[in-house]
Amino acid sequence: MFSSSHIVAIRKEKGFSQEVLAERSGISLRTIQRVERGETIPRGHTLLALATALEVAIEDFQPAPVPTQGQAPASSPPELRSDPQFLQILNLSALSFLLFPLLNILFPVVLWRARKRTVQDVGEVGRRVVGFQILWQVGSVCLYLLAVAVHLVGGISAKSTLPVSLLSILFTTYAVNVGAICYYAFRLRQGHLDIYPVRL
Repeated sequence: MFSSSHIVAIRKEKGFSQEVLAERSGISLRTIQRVERGETIPRGHTLLALATALEVAIEDFQPAPVPTQGQAPASSPPELRSDPQFLQILNLSALSFLLFPLLNILFPVVLWRARKRTVQDVGEVGRRVVGFQILWQVGSVCLYLLAVAVHLVGGISAKSTLPVSLLSILFTTYAVNVGAICYYAFRLRQGHLDIYPVRL
């Protein structure tokens, strides 16, 4: 027998939104919503696709057996609470790169792992924030290396302008990152979780 409450609990424990589960499983969002409301019972391909997307066995969708006398009830997944303020803090923690490089990756990862079993959607937001910060970090390093290579090839006259080029890259990349973080903080405040579409 299938338990709709179990799939909801497992999805939230994984940190997936309904949209993300639909994307990972290849099942329409409307079908996901009907399954979670108990309006339809998934079978065959749909049931297998949900189990694969959530990385669990099909048996995990079954309700827990009724405990017999002297048998302790099976523990259920913890209930995840909605905390938009923490999601904002998770995103804004990436601004720590202004203090020291790589903190923009370290701080979000620490916050993400600390609340992944208690806060709803923290897994999805955490992956998006960290993915974008890794992309920004790699992109910035590549720009610095490219600037150095261009000036080395350009000879002595070009080398004299290298510090200016490096400072220009520094200010530009920092401005882009700050702007992106602030923009998606605004998106999160509006309830949108589809932040940082371009990321690793």
